[in-house]
Amino acid sequence: MEPLHGQAQHWMRSAVGLAALAADEEQAPYLMRQLSDYCADLLAVPSASVLLAEGTGGGADGPGAECLDRDSALVNVDLREQEERWPEFAGQALAEGNTTATLLPLHGAGDSGPVAVLQLLCAERELSPVEVDSAQHLGDLAVLLLTQCRELQQHRETTGQLTEALSSRVVIEQAKGMLAEQLGVAPDEAFSVLRGHVRSRRLKLRTVAQAIVDRELVLEPSRE
Repeated sequence: MEPLHGQAQHWMRSAVGLAALAADEEQAPYLMRQLSDYCADLLAVPSASVLLAEGTGGGADGPGAECLDRDSALVNVDLREQEERWPEFAGQALAEGNTTATLLPLHGAGDSGPVAVLQLLCAERELSPVEVDSAQHLGDLAVLLLTQCRELQQHRETTGQLTEALSSRVVIEQAKGMLAEQLGVAPDEAFSVLRGHVRSRRLKLRTVAQAIVDRELVLEPSRE
């Protein structure tokens, strides 16, 4: 068995690795897969996976769903004794040579319930309390990082939409002013002309306004 301080260093390197992955916008979606790989390697278990709340796997009555519903860890459960409780899950796991299962609910920020489950399957051994605790902390960190990545992406999208809306508004106001001057009408009437042109041809207001600003389009006054 590797000394505890050596194991702690490996877990810390994994935490840093997850943080680095989260910082890369293109790689961030693979955080949960990387978490699974780290846990399988650090714990030397044959199977490690993350089950998201919207798709727990193993059926609605499987241990993943149970872990989420109860918000409680299932640690070192002997699957040979759970074939009636989780027939599909236990049967498949045992067929693959796994005899014990540990499922840990993973939480993000705040007091909300678990958003995922870290599932660890072992063959003829149990995880130690230190291993379980380490996996729990690393899993919670991964969920927190993923949540922050999604919030940042949403913020960027919202900012982009607002910037585009503001830019469009500026162009439209410029076009309205130029058109009012060209036609010798009030700004509101100029906008009516602009809007009528757009609607009659099913064009985008921003596109037509930009063409007017760029002096690529000249509109005639409305005959209404």
